[in-house]
Amino acid sequence: MKALFIGNITIDDIGDRYRVGGSGYYGGRALAEYLGVEVYVATHISNDFRGLIRGVLDIYGIKIIELGANATPIFIISNGKAIGFKGASPLIDIETVKIYTKMYGFDILYLTPIMNEISEQHIVHAKEFNTKIIALDIQGFVREYYDNNIRCLWRWNSEEVLLNVDLVHGNIKEFCFSDIEKEIIKHVKDLSSVGKTSFLVSLDYKGLYLIHNSEVIYIPPLSVKTIDDVGAGDILLAVTGYFRAMDMDILESVVRGVIAAALKVENAYGEWFNKELLEIYSKELLESIKSVGI
Repeated sequence: MKALFIGNITIDDIGDRYRVGGSGYYGGRALAEYLGVEVYVATHISNDFRGLIRGVLDIYGIKIIELGANATPIFIISNGKAIGFKGASPLIDIETVKIYTKMYGFDILYLTPIMNEISEQHIVHAKEFNTKIIALDIQGFVREYYDNNIRCLWRWNSEEVLLNVDLVHGNIKEFCFSDIEKEIIKHVKDLSSVGKTSFLVSLDYKGLYLIHNSEVIYIPPLSVKTIDDVGAGDILLAVTGYFRAMDMDILESVVRGVIAAALKVENAYGEWFNKELLEIYSKELLESIKSVGI
């Protein structure tokens, strides 16, 4: 199986060191290292960080489709949170990336921008990549750097554009048209009624809502010790997309994505997870899910 992530690889400036990040790294590593997927990432890379980024991704077997701009987005991290931004996140030319699609024949497409390097219009044409599954993370579509702050701006000209993909993931804080949980879930539920898109709304440590075909299902969190939760959402979406591409039903797929993300949080500096653990914990978690009337 082959997967393509479209979105710039990032650098986290933690003060005393730099760390490679972005969905292409966290999601890509989960797929390549633990599920045997052939992973490609379409990204721009700054000359200053080319050695670090290529070196780290190569360790995990992630192949890079390097685009032309000499720039990399850099997030300033404090207490595990992004508090500042520097560098740049150059636009990605989707037509250029399509050339590689014809060469490699990807099974899964992940639209995972960091900060608006993919436009809303690109989502409309995502089906032209002819992949089995298209997954999207809304974070990089709604994130904005303004007045030295990173903020969320719900900027869609038409939310229905999201119905062009199979999976949409976002933290509930990123559905920032409202700060009321029930209003957000009701709105997404209504949107899901007019298409086949499945929405994964993360609640941080409280679990996740799977919203599909007007049904809202609550999936509780797996009980783990938090070591490092960076990249958990990326892993959730990546692993869910993998199992959907393997023709597993949506609920079973999401449960395995939830488990993979949780195990990474607990085992951040060791083996994140393996297939056997996903199967063991999925039986336990499936017994705890419930449909929610909203």
